[in-house]
Amino acid sequence: MKNTNGMTGAQPQEEKLKIYTLGRFQVQYGGQTLFAGHGRSQKLAEFFMYLITQRGKPATPEAILEALWPEQEYVNPKNALKNLVYRLKQNLGGMGVPHAKSFISHSYGCYGWSRDAPYWLDADAFETLCDEASVLARTDPLAAIGTYREALSLYRGYYLPECHYCSWVLPRRHHYRRLFVKSLTELLALQKEHRLFSQMVEDGEKALEVEDVDENVHLHYIDALLEEGKTAQARAHYEYITSLFYHELGASPSRPMQLAYRKIKAQAEKTELEFIELQELMKERDEAPGSLLCDPEYFRFLCRVEKRRAERADLPAYLGLLTLSGAGFRPLSPEALQASMGRLQQVLQKGLRKGDVISPWNESQFTLLLPGTSQEQAEKVLERLREAFHKANPDKDRVLRGSVHPVLPFD
Repeated sequence: MKNTNGMTGAQPQEEKLKIYTLGRFQVQYGGQTLFAGHGRSQKLAEFFMYLITQRGKPATPEAILEALWPEQEYVNPKNALKNLVYRLKQNLGGMGVPHAKSFISHSYGCYGWSRDAPYWLDADAFETLCDEASVLARTDPLAAIGTYREALSLYRGYYLPECHYCSWVLPRRHHYRRLFVKSLTELLALQKEHRLFSQMVEDGEKALEVEDVDENVHLHYIDALLEEGKTAQARAHYEYITSLFYHELGASPSRPMQLAYRKIKAQAEKTELEFIELQELMKERDEAPGSLLCDPEYFRFLCRVEKRRAERADLPAYLGLLTLSGAGFRPLSPEALQASMGRLQQVLQKGLRKGDVISPWNESQFTLLLPGTSQEQAEKVLERLREAFHKANPDKDRVLRGSVHPVLPFD
């Protein structure tokens, strides 16, 4: 399934055509980008994506057109495909790519991508490096760690996201995703063995931003946070992921997750919430849905995760900001502000869904993460929270203002 074409390491050689497929589709040569837009070039880009995905599997014009555009009928499929091949070769040649005509093979009436052409493909480089790291792990674990990290840096999301519903993409997409999760799990295990916990935290956070991962990765990530002394962040991640699993799958924490919670509880500082039993905690959450409270740093991380999830699933997600002041925007005394912010926190934790996230942004503001929510719904949520706060707050001169915004990157 892979071909390095003389490639060494993760970086493409400058004299080769560079093709990126993991997390985005892009074709580059000599500083130029092919298929930079859509419109007339979209059909040509889809044909290119099909060829590179089916490399090593030449097909007839009829089979290619049926796979790409099954809703269209062609009087002469051979001529239609021949025109696409000609246009693609012309585009490559126009970029100055040497031997542009050799990239597409034609034999016995079938067309395919030529493996002998000088090109670099990120998916092939990713797979090659993962295989090299797996072999190195048996003899030189530290070298394997470096190679795994180099490989995983190439995986920036699932394969060809532009072809979200194309059946001919799915086998490759599933293959690379499985390889990503497998290699990431093996990397984290090696880092744990050699006590490279800061690397584990860094690599775990990067992975969670680009891909939904399995439970083992979350467990390794929690372990690394605990080893780094980030107990509150470990607890926040545990709460977030178990809420997510329950909300999306209806699944209670597994036995390994329960053990992870016990580790968190054992290491908790005095400020940690005290729970007698995990089952009591889950029962309380099931009976009284509420939001996750975390610190601003972890809130930013969850926003990045939610932004990636929202982009992949084409689902909206909004941020809310609530600001507390006295009447006429008059600042409150420290004592009054602290008391009112405490009441506001209670309103937020009781009035939001599981999976929603809140964080104290400063001494007078709370910020909210509302996944799967449209702007209209988010505005209604803020209005409901404002009404609940004013109803529960005995000091009627308190003013709570709110605004909502689409989720943005925190880079």
